[in-house]
Amino acid sequence: MSKCLDSLGRQTYGSHRVLLVDNASSKDILPEIAHAYPLVEILRLDQNHGFSGGINRGVAATGADYICVLNFDTVVEPDFISEMVKVIETDADMVGVAPKMLISDRPHIFDSIGIAMAGNAGAFNQAIGQPDIGQYDFSERVFGACFGAALLRREAFDPAQVGPLDETYFMYFEDVDWCFRANLTGRKFYTAPRAVVYHEHSSSVKDKGYQFKYKLIEKNLLRTVVKNYQRRQAVKIAATRLYSHLRAALPRGASHNAGSATASLSIIIGFLLDLPSLLPRRWEIQRRRVVRDYDLMMLACGEAPYYDPIGYRPFYTLGTLIAAYDRLYSYTGEEEAYRIKLGLEAMNRSKLKLEPDLLKKRLEDLLAGQPQHVLDFATEIVATKQA
Repeated sequence: MSKCLDSLGRQTYGSHRVLLVDNASSKDILPEIAHAYPLVEILRLDQNHGFSGGINRGVAATGADYICVLNFDTVVEPDFISEMVKVIETDADMVGVAPKMLISDRPHIFDSIGIAMAGNAGAFNQAIGQPDIGQYDFSERVFGACFGAALLRREAFDPAQVGPLDETYFMYFEDVDWCFRANLTGRKFYTAPRAVVYHEHSSSVKDKGYQFKYKLIEKNLLRTVVKNYQRRQAVKIAATRLYSHLRAALPRGASHNAGSATASLSIIIGFLLDLPSLLPRRWEIQRRRVVRDYDLMMLACGEAPYYDPIGYRPFYTLGTLIAAYDRLYSYTGEEEAYRIKLGLEAMNRSKLKLEPDLLKKRLEDLLAGQPQHVLDFATEIVATKQA
């Protein structure tokens, strides 16, 4: 946490307050923080209200025009806040800004630059797992912002507007739900690629196992679907996902995974118990709708995640590099990016990609002159083939 607070102290944006929300943490480090950082305001909560509750109470404790929400496991560049403010002030309908979020121990790999939402409600961090080669270096509209690091308009948290975060989401998907609600009322989110933050991906839950994270994500995904999607799509997505969980929960011989079955059963039961309370909230949200789902899903056009959520590492594949160079060419029109994209696609179509020595030689030739972190990414691709 000290690295995060130190980086906030180096901001070029002068008129900002730092409010540390302590969500009834088990480690009493507040006296140490108060002594080392006397200008940091501390809001100590009486119990753990979850991520949503912590953010809501932090927002309520300030009257600032803009709120920068930031995880404790982040470090930001000096122009982080000022670059996001520049972007949000260009459009009165813009309610949030997503910075360029990179992975701390892989600082040239994207963690997020906004949130994308697929048609089946599969939300994901845009660009996650891709090497940063400048392919996202322009401000663009996105579905939303990951609340691990984002700039938001304070007034949007008022009940008459988007409202507070839904505190039934203890953690995960609360930002997706909030961004969905904002979009439905015609509000917008843009990226600020010059606002750079380094994030330790999923640091708070890595020791709990993937089933813990998966269960929370799926429960909250279903809540988001019921509340926010148009009726036909909401029914279709919820039915499809519940059927998938029902199949996973039923015994199927030796291949049956008891952990997955228990998680799926918990998701189904949780959904059925939640449904009566979700329907009134759905009515309230839908009556404010001015935008179609289709228009929002189009913001994810061509995007996909390239990150293993279980192993916590990028997908070291030719497909990941193809996505990066394809987008770079689409953005810049550079012939070099197009040449590399075509070469990567040709390799990916050939069974010769299964020959590590040949693949290594072709990648070295194709990527000659590219940044070192791209060459390192290619080395990982070859190593993955050899494993």
